[in-house]
Amino acid sequence: MLIHSSRCRTYEYAVTGPSACAVGVAEDEVGKPHRFTECLVVSIALEHGDLVLGAAAAKIIRKLVARTEAASVIIDGYLRPPTPGERTAGATDLLSDLADSLDLLAEVTERLTHGGENVHTLPFGWRTRARARVSEGSHTRHDIRLNAGDPGTGGGVVAVLDVPAAQRFHAMSAPDFSPTCA
Repeated sequence: MLIHSSRCRTYEYAVTGPSACAVGVAEDEVGKPHRFTECLVVSIALEHGDLVLGAAAAKIIRKLVARTEAASVIIDGYLRPPTPGERTAGATDLLSDLADSLDLLAEVTERLTHGGENVHTLPFGWRTRARARVSEGSHTRHDIRLNAGDPGTGGGVVAVLDVPAAQRFHAMSAPDFSPTCA
């Protein structure tokens, strides 16, 4: 599992269209803008076997919220497609991985909500149009890799990187983001 977080002064998105693995949303949600202020935007790339990482992911996100003093958490999860080697080795079942990804995102959201966090999740599998104003300062962006191969902890933290200020995007605009799910 890869977790990327950005502390944002503002974040706005609208869903623009479904991908092949999109969950159902109300028709009036397409194109409707959602705006957040002083939030932590968390992108979670889910991989085969990550289902055991729900508690570890929620714990790390909770620490990031405390560290950044964010008022809310915006979660955008997507399934990282299997590599060609994984596909040919038969190591993955895409439908099973998709179901596990949805279960994992629901678990992380539930754990954070029960812990008192204000959580909003983007609809899984939808393309979005987004704009953000990323906060400046230390500890505003993190890249974290969790490893499902550590059975003792349910997932070991492999790397936590504070992204240096020189590499930050302080204003980003993604006219069209296409989720990865196939």
